[in-house]
Amino acid sequence: MNIIILSLSFLLSLMLTLYGTPLAQKVAKRYNILDIPDGKLKKHKDPVPYMGGVVIYFAFISPVSLMWDFDRELLGILFAGSILLIVGLFDDLKAMTPGSKFLFQIIGTYIAVKSGIHIDLAFLPNWLDYMLSFFWILSIINAFNIIDIMDGFAASVGFLAAITLFIITMFNQNFLISILTLSLAAALLGFLKFNWQPARIYLGDSGSMLLGLVFGSFAIMGDYTQHNDLAFISGFIILAIPIFDMVYVIIIRLLKGKSPFFGSPDHFALRLKKKFHLDAAGTVKIIAAIQACLCGIVILNYYTNPVVTAVSSALLLVFFIAFGVWLGKVDMGS
Repeated sequence: MNIIILSLSFLLSLMLTLYGTPLAQKVAKRYNILDIPDGKLKKHKDPVPYMGGVVIYFAFISPVSLMWDFDRELLGILFAGSILLIVGLFDDLKAMTPGSKFLFQIIGTYIAVKSGIHIDLAFLPNWLDYMLSFFWILSIINAFNIIDIMDGFAASVGFLAAITLFIITMFNQNFLISILTLSLAAALLGFLKFNWQPARIYLGDSGSMLLGLVFGSFAIMGDYTQHNDLAFISGFIILAIPIFDMVYVIIIRLLKGKSPFFGSPDHFALRLKKKFHLDAAGTVKIIAAIQACLCGIVILNYYTNPVVTAVSSALLLVFFIAFGVWLGKVDMGS
């Protein structure tokens, strides 16, 4: 029975995305919800519709809405996700200031944590669990918002992360999260058909912030420690790429004496693209390969021991530091 429900969830999400995305493109064009090239950070040739986030949201929630009872955590995700979706649309319409957008991110994060989505580490007091959970979800919302800077980038990372979380939740029989992650993977897979280079639609802030909220929540709802007490770190590993890019651009901008809150071409993906003279598709393929390795390490950690997790985590930290220093030598201009 579970296999039938999962299969139906995947197919429903995939079909909704494949048929809903062209409709969203038409709506975005009609109401001028477009990403206009500026020749600086936005170098695509023609205006590209936003609204991808709206399609993914409905494709993601539809299967679980039809096949599962709503619990407190699910309602929290849907309520917080709805807020960020609307705020993101307003931001795509240039109707939000950075400060007001951040305020609503805080509200959405608070709702998610209040609904029971939080880290539960036995060696930490409850109040610290909640504080760390709040900071974590808020950070991942902004991390996914930051990596949505290249055709297929955020959607590819999200697809692989969702598949990994699905596998982990199947291991520990958390069937609700299994349906949600599989539905999200299907939605992102369908969306990639339209978001791959040359992109015909973008996630927009509505989509990238929604993905950040969902992945930030799922990463701490997962149970990674049934066989390995140190494997709680897997939540960081699954989302290492958006976390790395967020930290990386902040450091680079601060070293240049610039505000970390304003855009600049300092993202590691843009540096990688320039370093090897790649197009967006070639760059995203490399990033997807890295993400696939991260996902493999998470699954390995689930069934191994703390020594393996400690060694693999240390190696990943060294890799990302070396990767960042190496790419930091690429001249991106002013």
